[in-house]
Amino acid sequence: MELKDQIIQEYLNTGCGYRKLQAKYGISRTTICKWVQVYQGVHNLAPTHLQQTHYINPMAQKAKKEQAGTSENEAALLQKIAALEKQLAHQELRAEVLDTLINVAEKQLNISIRKKPGTQQSLK
Repeated sequence: MELKDQIIQEYLNTGCGYRKLQAKYGISRTTICKWVQVYQGVHNLAPTHLQQTHYINPMAQKAKKEQAGTSENEAALLQKIAALEKQLAHQELRAEVLDTLINVAEKQLNISIRKKPGTQQSLK
């Protein structure tokens, strides 16, 4: 059996960690980790208990936290959009009321309130 295969099998079968294997064989943890991951990928093996607790779960937890932060941001943005839409609707109603008020005043008082385009201001 080749040294590489021996190390991979020892990791998978005994549950020995990368650090212990590094100390025992004098090969870096990164190299051993890559060997194991490639072997597991080629043979379609599930992650070991050590991999799940030390490598996969923290990454999944980080992704969940990022998703939760994103959904909180989205909720806050949706609330802000709703408030702005409400404010816009209020301002549109206000503008319509003022426009109607000016139209009624012009008809009843027979006064030109709106400035006609192209007119110049009078000097006082």
